[in-house]
Amino acid sequence: MTTLDNPPAETTEAANPTNTFDVEALVRPDRVHGSVYTSPEIFRRELEQIFRKGWVYVAHDSEVPEPGDYITRMMGQEPVIVARGKDGQVRVLANRCAHRGNRLCNAEQGNATSFRCPYHGWTFSNEGPLVAVPMRNGYADRYDSLRGELGLTPAARVDTYRGFVFASLAPTGISLLEHLGRSTDAIDRLLALSPAGELQLGAGHMKHFQNCNWKMVMENNVDGYHALFTHKSVYDAVRPAKVSHQPAKVKVLVRDLGGGHSEIDYSEEYEKLDEEFVWFGRSPREKLPAYVSAMEAAYGPERTHHSLVVGPPHTLIFPNLFLAEMNIMTVDLLAADRTVAYTTPALLKGAPELNSKMLRRTEGAMGPAGFLIADDGEIGFRNQRGLAARGSEWLQLSRGLESDLDNETGTVNYDKSSETPQRGFWREWARVMGASA
Repeated sequence: MTTLDNPPAETTEAANPTNTFDVEALVRPDRVHGSVYTSPEIFRRELEQIFRKGWVYVAHDSEVPEPGDYITRMMGQEPVIVARGKDGQVRVLANRCAHRGNRLCNAEQGNATSFRCPYHGWTFSNEGPLVAVPMRNGYADRYDSLRGELGLTPAARVDTYRGFVFASLAPTGISLLEHLGRSTDAIDRLLALSPAGELQLGAGHMKHFQNCNWKMVMENNVDGYHALFTHKSVYDAVRPAKVSHQPAKVKVLVRDLGGGHSEIDYSEEYEKLDEEFVWFGRSPREKLPAYVSAMEAAYGPERTHHSLVVGPPHTLIFPNLFLAEMNIMTVDLLAADRTVAYTTPALLKGAPELNSKMLRRTEGAMGPAGFLIADDGEIGFRNQRGLAARGSEWLQLSRGLESDLDNETGTVNYDKSSETPQRGFWREWARVMGASA
């Protein structure tokens, strides 16, 4: 008999790159096997198939605004440096000394024209080349050739969409735009709230250690079913809520955008209300006069009104980026049952008045005593621990299956509690994981 501690035989081959991964043992149209959250072998294959071969969000270019600025990030479990060179180009470099493999840069961020290894003092330009080796005579005539060979390894591909920087460690594959597909609409929707059409992610990140699999964190972000239960204390305390969380009372939909991307879309309900800033505590525009004025100067009254009515997106971009309305979230993968969630407010260029209020809202929702992320972290922990108990090996994702509708924007369901986003996520996961290694 198969158990969660002993997943289907096909999954134990996942670490062997010569075998084809049998996803039918793990993912069905209406369910997933519990081992997808617990198996170390599956986790290792995810690192290879998703986080090495695919496009992964690594940073926003506003986090390295000046030449020499850098931040350190993870792609799966591979440490990288995101650095802006003196030529203005943003590069993604392996955070590893080319000499003996020491992690080169340990600071989370800074400004430096070069990185010096603390082990033997090898020094690399922030654009990648090796520029200095102490006591180089020890390499005799080989030094010049070594210097040309042993620079910092760059990510095979780096591309951006409106400031969002993505990288892939694979030299070939689909383009970033092909990967993003319809999810670019969500990025555009967020940036439409900036008078300059840009983000400025300069507030730093809050980090939350979560005792659960990374996929639990990501798919929960577009789960429209849990809010009334997991976050009950919030909705008991905060009145009025932005809209009802009862699906029958609102025109709020969930959408599978394809490619593993999905969202909860409030825009039709907001347009029906035709009220600005419902998504921002129903703040009257009179309390944000400088922001509204800047928006109307940039876009005109009609377009400004529309943007302030429909507000920001609530969209998951596969595999590791969540546009959490006015926050940006990503994850680090520590192990099959351990994840770190990083959250930063989506500060808007040219909107200091709105940004100051946004910081306080982010602290309240996502801070150390935040009323949303603490709930989700506890639920993730309980999910992960619950999988160790005896019971059905399969987890149900069939809610709303019969009412899914296909249209030009993707697969939609007007029941917000439908598991349409999760089914879309797992379809793409199965496609990528089932590809030949």
